[in-house]
Amino acid sequence: MSAPQLVQLLVLVLLAVWSVLFAAHRLFPVTARRAQARFLAWFDRPSSPTWVHDLAQRMQPKATTGASCGDGCSSCGGCAAADAKPAPVESLPLTFRPRTKT
Repeated sequence: MSAPQLVQLLVLVLLAVWSVLFAAHRLFPVTARRAQARFLAWFDRPSSPTWVHDLAQRMQPKATTGASCGDGCSSCGGCAAADAKPAPVESLPLTFRPRTKT
């Protein structure tokens, strides 16, 4: 395998990993936050170097307290803001037509 092919493969793998992590964070925010905290807790040990310890503490996800998907807090970006009003839905009457016989 030549060097340009290796670089191309590395870029593609990094893009694939990033897209999977992004999708997991958008689709499963609580699970992704827990997994991130669990992963970073492994680096946040007394035996790790100081710079790794500080980096792990800075990358820890922010704690959410009492927020749920129905309260409209807009903290995860998955729902509308609390003051946003939905557009009125125009109702149309149902009309039933008999089938045509062919």
